[in-house]
Amino acid sequence: MHPLTARPVQLLVPFFLAALAGCTSAPPPASAPVAKPRVVLPIAQLDRGVQIVLPDSVLFESGKASLNDAASAPYLDRIAVLLTTKTAKLIAVEGHTDNVGAGALNQKLSELRADAVAAALLARGVPAARVSKRGLSFSQPAAPNDVEAGRRLNRRTELIVIDETVANITQGEPANSFEDAAARVKAALEAGAGKP
Repeated sequence: MHPLTARPVQLLVPFFLAALAGCTSAPPPASAPVAKPRVVLPIAQLDRGVQIVLPDSVLFESGKASLNDAASAPYLDRIAVLLTTKTAKLIAVEGHTDNVGAGALNQKLSELRADAVAAALLARGVPAARVSKRGLSFSQPAAPNDVEAGRRLNRRTELIVIDETVANITQGEPANSFEDAAARVKAALEAGAGKP
């Protein structure tokens, strides 16, 4: 007879009880609150496609075309994931300025802003063949240029995902990951009201 089968059954009972005790699981945790996403993207449905706006917290300083990496990186990371997993459409990167300074200077600045955002997206895996860029100077303000809050909002870069729909971009994403771009502009203007 094999030595293991010769052992009395009562010697194996503690072993099986210990093994069963390790298999029991704790009760499921209570429902956790929905975590706030790392970034919330302002988006809008336009006739041309889906507009994605970098929020005012990562917009450009007056006369500058360089991105604040610490503030902009989480937004650009999130946008790049959406552009590479949710859609294969073409992307227009459009730089804008406020109306301070000469037209030629603002045109060049808006082009440099589009370049900066496009380069950041390419570095994050968005295919270059899908990306076009252009500068629009101060020809398409998002807000009035007569107050600093408005000028700050106008120093921006927008992405247009050509012929895309908000429904497709947001499908399967947490509901609190996006906000209405126009409402974001309005809130930023109201927050800046009364400031010089």
